[in-house]
Amino acid sequence: MFSHNGLGLDGVLLVPSASDVLPNEIDISAQVAKNIKLSIPVIGATKFATLSRAIKFAEAGTLAILPEHLSTPENVATIKQINNHYLVGTSVMANDQLMITVNELVQAGTDVIQILPTADQKLLGNNIIDIKHRHTALPIWAGPINDLEIAKQSLLAGADTVIIGTTTSQPLHHTLTTVMNFVEQAAKFDKSVILGSNIQYTGDVVKTLAAGAVATMIDEKLITDSISDNLFQISGGLRSGMGYTGSENVETLRQKAQFVQITSAGLAESHPHDIASIKDAPNYHHGSVRTNGGKG
Repeated sequence: MFSHNGLGLDGVLLVPSASDVLPNEIDISAQVAKNIKLSIPVIGATKFATLSRAIKFAEAGTLAILPEHLSTPENVATIKQINNHYLVGTSVMANDQLMITVNELVQAGTDVIQILPTADQKLLGNNIIDIKHRHTALPIWAGPINDLEIAKQSLLAGADTVIIGTTTSQPLHHTLTTVMNFVEQAAKFDKSVILGSNIQYTGDVVKTLAAGAVATMIDEKLITDSISDNLFQISGGLRSGMGYTGSENVETLRQKAQFVQITSAGLAESHPHDIASIKDAPNYHHGSVRTNGGKG
């Protein structure tokens, strides 16, 4: 793996490696907290999640983070009552009265709390400290955060995971470098990161995991049709990409993956083209590629 200023997910390809693993033998599960293992390392993003969508993610063995206005004990209980093994995450805005809400959500059975930052950085840190003091085993995810110093302070306060956000100063073409920088910061505390935005293709998920993230959040950029169908598609793409690098599980992918930088022409060449397509992948946006040429 290498680092370079301004590398984006579209600016690199994973280097192939000798592989003796079959797609159906590849383990795409991910440990995102001590007590949370996901069957697939993708999470429904806060702004995308609804109650029904959160249930669909839970049915697939992963979870979605309910937005603040839906992060109520009643909604948590609803998801838990459908099946006691279902996972659900909730989000709360950093504020002075945070513990009242958090206590109610924990009592209802939330599996993870995402704290949404405000302009008051000190408040975010104090909230994390307070929650960890009261609920030591509860995974706390802080973000979205786009500043490494804020990430550091959140980790020092006790956050288990930082959710990476991006801004105009860290645009799409800087996403890979941003992930690598945050992973390096989190590793100093033996903590983890999750990419919270900018996932457009299944291949982006593979690259994000290879860069060191434990999972990535997804939204309408990738989920454009049936959630269950899309997650099935993502699972297949993950297994394919991991097999391409000879990785039998996500941890191996992080350890052995290498990237090679490509040009825009190389990017175009790397996407499917000159093929007869009978049905587009629901999240795949492209120009005209439907021809009857024999080139794959």
